[in-house]
Amino acid sequence: MAEKKITEATVLTLFREDKISTSKGAQLLGIPIQDFMDLLNANGIPLWDGTPEELKEDVKALRELRKKYKKKEQAI
Repeated sequence: MAEKKITEATVLTLFREDKISTSKGAQLLGIPIQDFMDLLNANGIPLWDGTPEELKEDVKALRELRKKYKKKEQAI
C-alpha cells in the first residue's frame, strides 16, 4: 500500500513539473487516462495551467501539425 502511494505521489509530482503527460501518468500508474485526470482533480492539480494566449498558440500549432500529417497520409 505504501509503495503504491509513493508511486502515485511521484507520478503526480512529475506531471505537476511538466515532466510527463496525462497519458504517461496513466500508463505509469496502470489506470485509464480518465482515472488519472480524476486523480489530478482530487489532488488539486490542473490539467493545464498556462495563459489563454499560450492555449491559443498551442491550438494553432496542433492544427498546423494536423494539416501537415493529413497531407502526408494523402501522399501515401
